Amino acid sequence: MTDLDPDIFDDLFLGCALAAYLEQAAIEQGFPDSEATRRRAYRYYEEELKRQHKPPIDKPPHCG
Repeated sequence: MTDLDPDIFDDLFLGCALAAYLEQAAIEQGFPDSEATRRRAYRYYEEELKRQHKPPIDKPPHCG
């Protein structure tokens, strides 16, 4: 097992993705649909960028 990078918790997109995953799982009362989770994560990410007055980027980091 590898050590968890503590900086991972500072990544905005990963935080949005985790929040989206947990909220979608609660809505679906189980394992969340990946497409619905992906759309929710992008929406949270874009909303947070707007809130922070940062310009959007073409592709969030860590998205393959």
